[in-house]
Amino acid sequence: MGERQVEPGDIVSDNKPPGRILTAITGVAVIVLVCLHYDWWPSRFGDMAWADPLLFGGTALLVLIVAGTVWAIRTLHFVGQDRRWTWWIMAAPTVVAAAAASALLLPPPSFDDMRPEFERVALDVLASPERSRSNVEIGRFDFRSVRQRSDNAVYFVRADPGMAVSGWVYSPDGTPTASSATHLGGPWYEFLVAWRD
Repeated sequence: MGERQVEPGDIVSDNKPPGRILTAITGVAVIVLVCLHYDWWPSRFGDMAWADPLLFGGTALLVLIVAGTVWAIRTLHFVGQDRRWTWWIMAAPTVVAAAAASALLLPPPSFDDMRPEFERVALDVLASPERSRSNVEIGRFDFRSVRQRSDNAVYFVRADPGMAVSGWVYSPDGTPTASSATHLGGPWYEFLVAWRD
């Protein structure tokens, strides 16, 4: 169904439907959120590694809220008041729905998906004279450090903000000394808080 033709005697309205510009703005905000969701965002290590995703994610959400409000107002005026229709009305919601569906149907890789790569890094650290590596990326996971501790376990310490330390432990000799360590199967454990050397 295309736009209704103006008939003689019709009152011509200045109401405009949501169009290309609103769809483009929505698309940019959705691309930012998808990149953050799948961790395709360029990471910066250090104490403020979380700041960029938080800043850009918050800005993208704010842009989507404003775009959604503009879309609703324009659609209500164009369809409800003027009783007209264009397919551009569906463009922005389709972009958001497609991104939401892809995020639900194609989740980012989990620890279990990346376990062979984790094990390769752990074995490299155990075989290396250097007991620690800083700023390590494995897939979508960013680690402040990967290090062998006195219990001969390799700790993958997440680059998360806050006071708590979390991550995974490769401990082929049994339960690691980390507090709150949960066994995941084989030599792998997940920890929420670890003792620091």
